[in-house]
Amino acid sequence: MVSQHPLVGAVLARRYRIDAPLGSGSGTSAVFDATDVRSQKKVVVRAATAESLVDLSAGVVSASDAVEVFKRQTQLLSSISHPSLASVEDWGTETVGTTLYTYTVLETYSGGTLRQILDRGRRLTASQALVVGLDVCRALHFIHSKGWVHGDVRPANIFLGEDNRVRLAGLGIKRVMDAEQMSNEQASYAAPEIASGEQPTEQSDVYSLALTLLETITGVVPFLGDTAGITLAARVGKLLPVSADLGPIAAPLERAGRPEATERFTALEFGRALAAIAEKVPLPEPIETLAPLSFEAVIEQKVAEKTGEITRPSLVGIPDDDSAGPATGGSGRLVISETDLEKPLVVASPSEVRRHKRLWAIGAVIAVLIAGGIGFRVLVKQSHTIPAVVGISEGEARNLLSPFNWDVVVASEHSDEVAAGSVIRTEPADGTSLKEGQVLLVVVSKGATLARMPDIAGKAAQEALDELTALGLVPTVKETENEDIPAGATISWIIPEQPGLSPGDEVLKGTAIDVLVSVGPALREVPSLLGLTLEQAQAALVDLKLVLTETPPSKSNAAAEGTIGAQAPPPGTKVPRDSGIAYSISLGPDLVALPNIIGNNFSIVEPRLVESGFLVGKVTGRQQNRLKKALVGGQEVSNGDEVARGATVDLVFP
Repeated sequence: MVSQHPLVGAVLARRYRIDAPLGSGSGTSAVFDATDVRSQKKVVVRAATAESLVDLSAGVVSASDAVEVFKRQTQLLSSISHPSLASVEDWGTETVGTTLYTYTVLETYSGGTLRQILDRGRRLTASQALVVGLDVCRALHFIHSKGWVHGDVRPANIFLGEDNRVRLAGLGIKRVMDAEQMSNEQASYAAPEIASGEQPTEQSDVYSLALTLLETITGVVPFLGDTAGITLAARVGKLLPVSADLGPIAAPLERAGRPEATERFTALEFGRALAAIAEKVPLPEPIETLAPLSFEAVIEQKVAEKTGEITRPSLVGIPDDDSAGPATGGSGRLVISETDLEKPLVVASPSEVRRHKRLWAIGAVIAVLIAGGIGFRVLVKQSHTIPAVVGISEGEARNLLSPFNWDVVVASEHSDEVAAGSVIRTEPADGTSLKEGQVLLVVVSKGATLARMPDIAGKAAQEALDELTALGLVPTVKETENEDIPAGATISWIIPEQPGLSPGDEVLKGTAIDVLVSVGPALREVPSLLGLTLEQAQAALVDLKLVLTETPPSKSNAAAEGTIGAQAPPPGTKVPRDSGIAYSISLGPDLVALPNIIGNNFSIVEPRLVESGFLVGKVTGRQQNRLKKALVGGQEVSNGDEVARGATVDLVFP
């Protein structure tokens, strides 16, 4: 029996009821169908335990650290929007039972995901796959330009809406780079470089998209193994098996799926390559989603819109330059013009138009029957006072405004006063009377205004900190050794959640930033030079950037004549770079005559040895007796023998 996920049935933030699992998430998160109990609107919730977001390699060592990183990262994500990205509507943390979860709330797309469509045995034509690829390329090009890498492009993260467009989801979750922890489904779409433990790059996203598009057409993902590790290993150095039978789309897929990341397209280049072959493929039928419109829904839509025939706008594609505009074609082929990258891609086939014409003929009869009922409301529009919605979330504002039948248009801008996702103002302002059908502009906050990152390399640490603080950022000093930048000067800055950013890029105010400050070169450990020639000693110090300093030669018992017999500081001492190491060349052993000690008692022997520079070692026997033997290094010596100065002399009494 399969156990139910502990979140199913839970209500997060007293608002989002978790209804059922929705496919698979990442290695650390799960995705659910959910309901906003305030508006009864369906949403998608992605949740992960705080513990699962701990990442020691990234410096996130505890669940509390992970929650803080999640909050900063999700706030940044919620501030960006794009027509081909799934939008973050809400986010937060919630304790269920004894487990702390982080969650994000996404807009739901009733068409389901590509994963669900493929799991039902459906396949896309090459033309339909091209349309999907163009929208995902737009999303990837957008996030790559912001310094983000998606890292988990796969069918489960590509949603389809009723407008027949796709949205890319899954951005900002923790990535699992260890094959032992990665699910086999994640590994199925991972680039070959991930097998060696490398972090995903922009070209990794392109490879994953190529695999995804290939599967939508053929139903097969190449190089699949029984485990994640086997799947990744089988992909290293292998060309993507793209058959020429796929037609014109085969060439772009082959280039995007090459094993060497440097040989692949960028997302922008991939999109342009797909756009370039558009005229060579047939006009695609709309993708059949998991929730097609019913006959009644189409009729209701037509009556509400009060339009003639159902048509769709011209097809637009990936840009080459800013001046190009949309093109048209009448040959039943897919025609894509070079225009704005962020514009949506909409496809309507001739058969769809004909089908909608038939539906309209039937719907017209129904429309006549209800025309009398709606005529009065069309001709005589009531006025209502705009309620106060400033400061509440966009979703709550929409719910409050929906009964008044205004044409609500939502715009967004950054604000330092109003939290992300909440209403900044309305135009006209609240309290104003507005007729039904007129436009009401609702301006929603994208979060704090952005700060442009400066170049602080070489500046004094305090100067750099003051500059970053003035921009609304939260700097923290991280001291580190550096061979080139003097102590107290700034090396650079880094934002852990966005390591790819560089000076000139923009980030949210309030972002935590690490400021790397030099403490100067690392200390050097002095090596032992005793017994080395001068040339050998110089070679030993050159890489350490230490300097030899000569002192007069002297006798030494530690080294042979002509080699280094003494040094200062002694070996093992830590010194700064460029320090001087004094040395003395040995003139040979320093020998002195053993004083007259044999035959004397200890009271006479000891002071004579000390006066001559010797050390008294082990003493055995009765010290009142006369000394019988003296030993140096285990060898017996006699009065007057030449012995190394400072040697230890062991004494043997009867």
